[in-house]
Amino acid sequence: MRRKLSVQLTAGFVCIVLVTVFLISLTANLLISRRFEKYVGEKQKTFSGEMADYLIPQYDGSENKWNLDYIHGFGMYALNNGYILKLYDADENVVWDAMNHDMAMCHQVMDKISTRMETDRPYLHGDFETDRYELDQQGKRIGYLDVSYYSPYYFNEDDFDFLSSLNAILLAVGGISLAGAVLAGMILAKRLIVPIEKATQLTRKISEGNYNVRLNLKIKNYELAELTEAVNHMAENLEQQEKIRRRLNTDVAHELRTPVANVSSYLEAIIEGVWEPTTERLKSCYHELERISGIIYDLEKLRQVEDENMILNKEEVDLRELSETVRMAFEPELEKKHLECTVEGHAVVIWGDRKRLQQVIFNLLSNAVKYSLEGGVICMCVHENSTEAVWTIEDQGIGISKEDQPMIFERFYRADRSRNRKTGGVGIGLTIVKAIVSAHGGKISVESEEGHGAKFIVALPKY
Repeated sequence: MRRKLSVQLTAGFVCIVLVTVFLISLTANLLISRRFEKYVGEKQKTFSGEMADYLIPQYDGSENKWNLDYIHGFGMYALNNGYILKLYDADENVVWDAMNHDMAMCHQVMDKISTRMETDRPYLHGDFETDRYELDQQGKRIGYLDVSYYSPYYFNEDDFDFLSSLNAILLAVGGISLAGAVLAGMILAKRLIVPIEKATQLTRKISEGNYNVRLNLKIKNYELAELTEAVNHMAENLEQQEKIRRRLNTDVAHELRTPVANVSSYLEAIIEGVWEPTTERLKSCYHELERISGIIYDLEKLRQVEDENMILNKEEVDLRELSETVRMAFEPELEKKHLECTVEGHAVVIWGDRKRLQQVIFNLLSNAVKYSLEGGVICMCVHENSTEAVWTIEDQGIGISKEDQPMIFERFYRADRSRNRKTGGVGIGLTIVKAIVSAHGGKISVESEEGHGAKFIVALPKY
């Protein structure tokens, strides 16, 4: 059975792309999964050691007793997260034991973790192990802490959700790539056939006796050049898509939703004639698109960022002007919630990476908008001292509890899961912010009271 050349070319092209995308997706999935496993294991080990630091202040040396209420609460928190604690005094007498407190729950947690890991990671042959930490206060031994956890690592529900989201994203990217490949194959095949059709028409005219017609070979060369250019363009698109796919290690909707919505709102307002397509608004859209690309890059490089390997393209940056630019990008969101956003202070110029500092301001303003109540006020302020530039953002939103404040900059940490299901996010926005600020040699802190808003303070060296 005869088949059209366009069909054959399209089918062959799609098969090649499909195999390539499949192999790349499979390889990337394995590499990302292995890196994530290593990260989780290291994070688990680190957190186990940090628990000892959390408990040391709960010992009252003057009265030689422990704050059992806090230890109980902390122990149950640890148990819910897969850690079984046993606290001893300096004489190795048991102060608090999760097993003695709730043996059934401990076994339930251990069985749940073991069953889940043996089902999803049977090759690990993991088991619970115990690390002992010596507790010292002011040079005096006050006790010991035994921390039991599943080794070499274990995944909680958030970790499994992250891996599921990653697989879904890889499938989506593969599907989009395949769809794009089908479309590109059809277009390229059609363009390749054009010279052949012209040659067929020419031969028909010649057979009819029209001997004056000529085949312009430049048409053929042009089409081949167009074909080569189109293939190269497709390869570049696939390469870009591959880079995007590798950069996606968690639920990216949190970081991309707002800029996309802002650009969409701007364009929608311009299309509907509500706003004029001014240079400033188009520039804001351009900056938003540029920042989206930067966010995707940072998601892939987050681990390197945390290891202080971030490369900064430094230049003179006016923090007040940058704040105004970001505020303008949020006009649609501010109007939707009837929020007032002001920028106070004077021009303060520092030596920093403009795009990454813009990302810091954007992420913090995005959080302020998300967690502000309708009709509230958001204030960004820029000032300086002899050595530092200080940028602050304060809202009148729901605030952050004292318990959550020490953890909000941790990767994948979410203070209120029900709240985050409504607002989006997987807990990396503030991690990225902190990493960027740290890379600039600065510091970030938060002042907040639950129900009374939050204030983030970013201190950056001028040079």
